[in-house]
Amino acid sequence: MTRFSLAIACFALLAGPAFGQSTASDPAGFGGLAAEADEQVNVTADSLEVLENENTALFSGNVVITQGTMRLEAPEVETRYGEGGPSDLESFSASGGRVNMAFDDQTVEADAADYDFGDRVLIFTGSVVVVNASGTVNADRLVIDTRAGTSSFSSAGGGGRVTSTFTPGG
Repeated sequence: MTRFSLAIACFALLAGPAFGQSTASDPAGFGGLAAEADEQVNVTADSLEVLENENTALFSGNVVITQGTMRLEAPEVETRYGEGGPSDLESFSASGGRVNMAFDDQTVEADAADYDFGDRVLIFTGSVVVVNASGTVNADRLVIDTRAGTSSFSSAGGGGRVTSTFTPGG
């Protein structure tokens, strides 16, 4: 398999499971992502570097990932996989500036996003802002457990707080 096809296969495997678990009781509202798990994944970036000896692939420069109505944008996305190659995907990290994810009528913005395929947990960190029709939540960290169908917001130490504004009937 060529380096390019290895990286693309790696990322195609990444997007399905990451956003494909049912989260119907997810209070942050990401349960609908499961309905789009089988749709085509498209990745564009200014560059792609595969480090086979390190089992990583780095997409950098205006990275845009789409699957169905989900769109993730980040300055860079690094994927990590095990010795089994792309089918042994372990995790991804989106970073390098603000990371934005939009799904239906909801958005998440944060400094970074990480997904662990073993635990099936998506974590947004750093000035997290979630906005949808019912309101806005600001936190230092958002953890979406796709197996449990839960999401939790938290603040960092030092007196930070989770803040939210809700619109009744929104």
